[in-house]
Parts: sequence; structure tokens; C-alpha cells
Amino acid sequence: MNLDIWVPVAGLGSGLLTGMLFMLAFRLKTKPKATPGQYNTSFVFSGNLKQTSLLDAIQFLEIGRREGILHIYCGRRKGYLTFKLGQVVDAFYRNETGREAIFQMLELPEGDFYFEPKLISQPRLMSESMMDIAFEWDARKNGGSQE
Repeated sequence: MNLDIWVPVAGLGSGLLTGMLFMLAFRLKTKPKATPGQYNTSFVFSGNLKQTSLLDAIQFLEIGRREGILHIYCGRRKGYLTFKLGQVVDAFYRNETGREAIFQMLELPEGDFYFEPKLISQPRLMSESMMDIAFEWDARKNGGSQE
């Protein structure tokens, strides 16, 4: 068997591999920045309400300006919060919508949540900020007393 023919082929193969690795590295370094409306599908966020409060999970998604749906499961009951650029724009739980749905979900003692990154195109159905809703929920929970 003549090995002289394999040496250039092996050299060509390693050159192609090096070129492909260089192009991949260049593409990774020059990846365009995310613009509003884009989302990262590799982002995974889930947890248990005994370990992480729903309010903490919501604040984490607000700070990260995430866009998608936060699914909340408590037994066979399911609710959701829709986020657009970190703002809650819709909520649903047990035939309630908006802030009343959020109040009910904040009261859940246990359950699981999962965030689904997704491009949201629906209009904002809630006018209140999550901070205002959290303050009102806390006031209701504590009987209106301020400590």
C-alpha cells in the first residue's frame, strides 16, 4: 500500500478541521446581542414553592427582563403568569384573571413552577405593577396592619 497518497489527504483533513474550528470560534465571538423581542430558548427556570416563593421567582424574571410564561402547578390546578420584557402582562388561576389570580397564586403553600421562554405578542392586560400587587397582597395578608 502506498502511503504517499495519504499524507496530503491527512494534511488537507486537518486543515479543514482547523478552518472549521476557527469559523466556529469566530461565529461564537461575534454572536449578535439580543434585541427586545428576542429570547434565549436555552434558559431553564423551575422550582418548588416550598423552596422558592412565587414572589421571588417573579422578581427574578422581572430583573432578567424575561419573556415567556411562568406555569404554576398545585396538585391538579394550574395557573400562569405571562411576562413581556420582564413585566407581568397577564395572569390566570382558578377562573380568576389579573391581580386576583396573582393573589391566589401567592397564597399557595406548595406547588411547582416552570418558566417557558417564549415570544409574547399579546397586549398588556394588567395595568398594575407587580410591586403594587405585592404590597396590596402583603397588606391583605397582614390584615392591613403595617409593621
